[in-house]
Amino acid sequence: MKKAVNPQGESTAHACESLPGGYELFKRIDLTKDRSSLIAINIWSLAAALAMVLPMLFVHPIKYAFDMDMGKILFCISATIVGMTVYLFLHEGVHGIFIRLFTGSSAAFGFDLKHGMAYAFSSWYFKKLPYITIALAPLAVWGIVLTLMLSDIDETYFWYLYIVQIFNVTGSAGDIYVSCIAARMPKDVLAHDMGTCLLYTSPSPRD
Repeated sequence: MKKAVNPQGESTAHACESLPGGYELFKRIDLTKDRSSLIAINIWSLAAALAMVLPMLFVHPIKYAFDMDMGKILFCISATIVGMTVYLFLHEGVHGIFIRLFTGSSAAFGFDLKHGMAYAFSSWYFKKLPYITIALAPLAVWGIVLTLMLSDIDETYFWYLYIVQIFNVTGSAGDIYVSCIAARMPKDVLAHDMGTCLLYTSPSPRD
């Protein structure tokens, strides 16, 4: 399946606004329909959550999170929910920042209510390393920020913030999945991320 080339398309060292001549579809992933992809992402999310929660229970006993009056507990729970909501926007914002860094163009954003997926996307075709960088940037950036915050937080409030960190890692399962897929592809692959559907293209085999 070959793509038409737009002669007006621009390019940078990291991406092309239109697909270069001689490229064709290599792999397509639809995160709302591909059953194997959804299973892999859900398994990763569950495994990551367990790996983060179980050891930490011995280091930071959860009983301290309830060692205060009910009013404060409810406030902390509410703050955690707000924090997770804000994180969604910050996560996609980092995707958008890196898309702009690599293309000079603004990203677009969307939300799939049916599948509960927020996403940033672009019409550009990204080279392999920039694409992986864009995909994993929010996990790295907010992982570092939250780790620094957790290192200097009162034990009473640790779990309320740590839940946001867990959300950071498990919520990045889709990004990690597509990055792993891309990492195993040819070095000259171009990735076109449409939000919930991704197209990986590569040069057509020569006869």
